[in-house]
Amino acid sequence: MVRKLPANSFYKIRDPYNFYKAMREDVTLLQSHKKYLSLTTVIVCCLDALAAGSGKATRAKFESFVVKHLPQLTEALEACRPGRRGSATLYDGFRNGFTHLRAPKREFAIVEDHEVDGLWADRVEADGIGEFVAINVDRLAREFLSLLATLEEAP
Repeated sequence: MVRKLPANSFYKIRDPYNFYKAMREDVTLLQSHKKYLSLTTVIVCCLDALAAGSGKATRAKFESFVVKHLPQLTEALEACRPGRRGSATLYDGFRNGFTHLRAPKREFAIVEDHEVDGLWADRVEADGIGEFVAINVDRLAREFLSLLATLEEAP
């Protein structure tokens, strides 16, 4: 037997109002509680969803989207890893890491704003642990929320 529900009780996540609102609320909640692992996971997954549009999520769409909408981040990652596209680093090290491992891949890290003087990304060394390419999770959250606002305003 199939249960019948009234149409007005069904939450339509792809409705632009709900889509952006849910992302904004999740990011704001996690950011306010400094839940950085979950915050980063939500943001990279949301970037994937935004890049996919109404179609299939792909690496190419993700990379193209972040180059267009977060160019300073991709440029900063390129400076940290010469010879490697920043969008590829974001996809491989962070998107894939957080999506599949709930953490960045081994040679990557997230840091707070004050640890990198507000920069988007930098190389960091943790005493006795190793060197990492790190992204600024505070700036990622701020810029992501700003991007959402821009996308919401677009027709």
